Amino acid sequence: MKTILVLLMALSLNVFAHDEGHGPKLTDAPKQGGVITSVVLAKEASKGTKADLVYKSELARTSDGTVRVYYYDKTMKQIDLKGFAQKAKADLITSKKGKVNVQKFELEKHGDHYMGKMPKPARRPYNIDVKVKEGEKELLAAFDNLD
Repeated sequence: MKTILVLLMALSLNVFAHDEGHGPKLTDAPKQGGVITSVVLAKEASKGTKADLVYKSELARTSDGTVRVYYYDKTMKQIDLKGFAQKAKADLITSKKGKVNVQKFELEKHGDHYMGKMPKPARRPYNIDVKVKEGEKELLAAFDNLD
């Protein structure tokens, strides 16, 4: 009985492993009708909400699976992506019964934002993690509990 209880508790932790997010919680209103999250250095992702805020980011999705990602400074002024990489890497992450499914896709720079087509989620809710390089720094924007 104890073994089953321990196993159930361990599996339940996986369900909430990504829910805390990365970087401080934000209350800013989206400018493109999407969802806002903190952008942190990828190497600080393990710090969770204690990771330092570098930028803010917005994820806007359309019904056909098109994803647009915008980057803002700390005052929600859109930033120039001049020093950013041409492509960003994204992971669509789902979890069911403790099993994590990761579907990778790319976003390309389109002027003031990144755009790409996300794969169909294996289930809902899902998370999308976007990593992009700004110079030598790798940045992470983790959008959690999307449906």
